[in-house]
Amino acid sequence: MSRGWSTATWNDPDGGTILLHGTFPTVVLPRSLWPEPKGWDGLALLDDEGAPDAWAQEEEDERESPGVNLEAARFGIGHESHLLDALTSIEGPLTGRFPDPEPLRLFREAQRSERPVFFLEPNLDDDAWSDHLSLEAKERTHWRRLIRRVRSRRAWQKALGAASEGVTSGPEDGMTEVKIATRAWWHMWDADLTLPTRTSRDERFAARARGALASVREGGGTTLLLVLVEPRLDALLEALNRSIAAEVIVSYDDLLASLEEA
Repeated sequence: MSRGWSTATWNDPDGGTILLHGTFPTVVLPRSLWPEPKGWDGLALLDDEGAPDAWAQEEEDERESPGVNLEAARFGIGHESHLLDALTSIEGPLTGRFPDPEPLRLFREAQRSERPVFFLEPNLDDDAWSDHLSLEAKERTHWRRLIRRVRSRRAWQKALGAASEGVTSGPEDGMTEVKIATRAWWHMWDADLTLPTRTSRDERFAARARGALASVREGGGTTLLLVLVEPRLDALLEALNRSIAAEVIVSYDDLLASLEEA
């Protein structure tokens, strides 16, 4: 296992490697942070299979009214609006872009090169995942958390201070500030959940990531590129290191093919 500024590498005991690629919401990554174009054989994203349709809708919205998605998100209450306000005030990197640039770029690259894509978030017809989402919703909507979210400006400033500790300089101007803001946002977002709930979620994603890598190995490949927001890297690494058993997972193209045959 190795850890970089926004990446990590995990070697599966069954063979192959998961390259964890940390991204930052709505930020166009500088090329210095792009993974090697030919350095991976399959792509996994911490999203559900509806993501491509959501990206297409956001692109259509942007064509009709540029900036509409950003303005809608900034009018929200809570963590996301704080993050977007912070990101769009940073000089240097391109921020506030919808659809989220890096996951979409890599999805299209995988499609062009006919590499398999796996969406790691299970469908709602998965009973265990449906139960998990219900538990998340219950924890996030506890009245104490809702009040804290409305009155979160002070908490946001405190989270920014905590997130800056130990962050080294980024490879491009402004990227250090981007990393700090993203970490502060994720800390506040994840703090709404109890540790058992977070652990269960991360272990499910780890199991499905290992299943995606197993599928890549079966196709003759060795490396799975796992795309996730940078602050989630360490928790996913910890889950992978707990030797969670691989879960069988179907690629996006195979899923579409099965739907067409149905």
